[in-house]
Amino acid sequence: MPKKSLLVICVLILCSFAAACSTSTSGDSENLAPPTTQAPPTTQAPATTQAPTTTINPDTVENAQQLEEYISQAAAFSQVEAAYLIPSDLNPKAGGAPGYTRYVFRETSAGVVPTLVEGPIGTQTRCDDPALPCSYLDLVELRDSGGDIPTELNMSRDDLATLVGQLDTLSAFALLHTDVNAACSNGFVSDQIQTPNMGSHFYNPQHVSDGIFDPAKPEILIYAPADDSLHQGALGRCRNGVWDGPPLKLTGTAFILPPSAVGVEHPEAFASDLDNWHSHFNICRGKDTGTDTFVTKQECINSGGQWNDAIGWMLHAWVVPNHDSQLGVFSMWNPSIAPMGNKDTIASDRLIQGSDFPDGAQQSLITNFAFDPLIEVEVGQSVFFNNSDSVPHTVSAGTPDAPDLRSFDSGLLNPGDNYQLDTSEPGSFTFFCFLHPDMTATVVVG
Repeated sequence: MPKKSLLVICVLILCSFAAACSTSTSGDSENLAPPTTQAPPTTQAPATTQAPTTTINPDTVENAQQLEEYISQAAAFSQVEAAYLIPSDLNPKAGGAPGYTRYVFRETSAGVVPTLVEGPIGTQTRCDDPALPCSYLDLVELRDSGGDIPTELNMSRDDLATLVGQLDTLSAFALLHTDVNAACSNGFVSDQIQTPNMGSHFYNPQHVSDGIFDPAKPEILIYAPADDSLHQGALGRCRNGVWDGPPLKLTGTAFILPPSAVGVEHPEAFASDLDNWHSHFNICRGKDTGTDTFVTKQECINSGGQWNDAIGWMLHAWVVPNHDSQLGVFSMWNPSIAPMGNKDTIASDRLIQGSDFPDGAQQSLITNFAFDPLIEVEVGQSVFFNNSDSVPHTVSAGTPDAPDLRSFDSGLLNPGDNYQLDTSEPGSFTFFCFLHPDMTATVVVG
């Protein structure tokens, strides 16, 4: 499952866009090369002769020069060569949404820190729309029916067959451990933490240590309370091969691959590009309290938690038929696990904001090379654009064909940057990303 280089993609997009601007604004900027001069044909005289125009549109000059500056700044942005690592030159604000954005930054008493990175770099094949056949059972049905594969899945018929075969193998292993005592007796250890819409992770240390991706041998089995409650406190433990906590039910599986075994590039694992692996950073695992927290290392130690600078590449796989996730087989969250909820509720509940985020303001995430297509606010209700994507973007007024930077323009937004849009005047305003012209949207004020 090859992953395209972000740098190549950006260079191609930027160069093609810059070339178009260079052609249309020749002579307007010393940084823009004029088009190649060609001799006119000698077999036919021009029908009319027109005097060359000397009028220069200042808006065109401004926009072309601004584009050149954005391209220069974007080229300087560093991804530290690998999807797994956090760029060292970022100065982010809290923002993002786990499971929905590439980056998540959270606020601690010592400042804002990265807490999650999702891969791969560049445009991801996300499949968290319940209308698409992205769950395990949906994919099985799609394979068996021979129906057309939606273009959004970005996979071939062979990819689908291989992927479903892998998921069938994984599901068969999981169902051998429907009884939590089977997991305990086979060496799985509870992390004692129940995460909403996810459950509790039971790790097998031997599976983790071998560093091998194998659908027949997942590193993690996921269980949740059988009564669909949200358990308070530490969930329980496997003792001498027997579970000592409340009754549990099997909900899914997960994988974890250490970078020491697979490297820092996004894992090449399941067939197709649906499996967007993620890694946690700066996380305090509280086995005694049954909760994860995001605090400083010293605060974690003082509370008796287990501090992790980073946790290796992870991926959930919801292959238990009774808990088929309509957010996708590889989604981070599963609405069939307590607290029950739909896609929109889960997504909005996962928004991360800093303590300085204004009351009543609206947060709009830039993620996976896309804006929210339509943003509606009242006059004076602030809109904050948070770039939670893998690359810089801009929020620029107008359209790629008719930019209007004098109305508003964010400048270059690196991952973690925020931009507040002025909403003091009513109206409908289109905007786009100067670096990625396919990214367009509308904000309606009042």
